[in-house]
Amino acid sequence: MKIEHNHQRVVVNFLAFMEARGKIVAFFAVPNGGSRNAREAKNLKLEGVRAGVSDLVVVLKNRVLFIEMKRPPKKLKNGNLSYAGISVSKAQKEFLEKVAKSYVCVSKVCYGSQEAIEYIKENIEELK
Repeated sequence: MKIEHNHQRVVVNFLAFMEARGKIVAFFAVPNGGSRNAREAKNLKLEGVRAGVSDLVVVLKNRVLFIEMKRPPKKLKNGNLSYAGISVSKAQKEFLEKVAKSYVCVSKVCYGSQEAIEYIKENIEELK
């Protein structure tokens, strides 16, 4: 989780830079993770917190990106990538499928900050 956290921080810094330059409208993180006591979890659920919602939401002029952050895969000695220990939960998959039904929202699971930043840049360029 710590590695994923560090990668998300890099993406958030990039998003703040892009927002300050008017390249994106807004962005925010969805604080779904972490441990909570039962009472707090119940209250958050009543307030609309849902399992599986993507980690980052990026608002462009006519598109909304939902980004699920995962740590990057490990590079093996033979050059292949290992995704061992990296998984997308059932709730996350279901949420991404729901988002895919929208005409303005797109989503992606990004493995590391580099992939997430490239995904954001591609969407910004595509909408020029």
